[in-house]
Amino acid sequence: MTTSKLRGFTLVELMFVVAILGVLSVVAVASYRGYMKKAYSQEAIAFLLDIKMKQETYFMTYSQYVDTGATPEDMFPALNTIPDFWLQGGLQWDCANPPNPAITGFCALGIVPKQEMTHYQFVTMGWAPGDLVPAADARGPWIQNPARRWWFARARSWTDLTKTLTLEIRVNSEVNEVIELTY
Repeated sequence: MTTSKLRGFTLVELMFVVAILGVLSVVAVASYRGYMKKAYSQEAIAFLLDIKMKQETYFMTYSQYVDTGATPEDMFPALNTIPDFWLQGGLQWDCANPPNPAITGFCALGIVPKQEMTHYQFVTMGWAPGDLVPAADARGPWIQNPARRWWFARARSWTDLTKTLTLEIRVNSEVNEVIELTY
């Protein structure tokens, strides 16, 4: 006569499994957040390169560049009171009656709101007859040679909880590359 003994898991074995799953989930979440941050950064770079192309097209037509803000700090969309959301201005912009100057500038460039605008703020400023280059910020001048016709665009990102500036991306008329500045 054979007897079989049913055996289950001990509490210690179950605790080890839960601890291993906890460590794996922490690693997975951290990795996912890193990938998402890089993806958002690439979306911002693509948006700035779109601005670059459209600024040059606008200049060929009107002999001046477009401003979407009064100063380099006049970013759009404005940071909302909820840290991880940006005030967007709706899914459809009324370019005939824009609610603010930033939307007027983006409409002049032919830029429509996109989902990637929820992770970064943007501004572009450019030369028009009589314009001077804005004063330099802590990272240096916006334009090296103000005697030439110029434009620049920038994007910046904030952390979700502390509203700390984490990444700024710049492009301008003088260089053919995107500059990423980490804070």
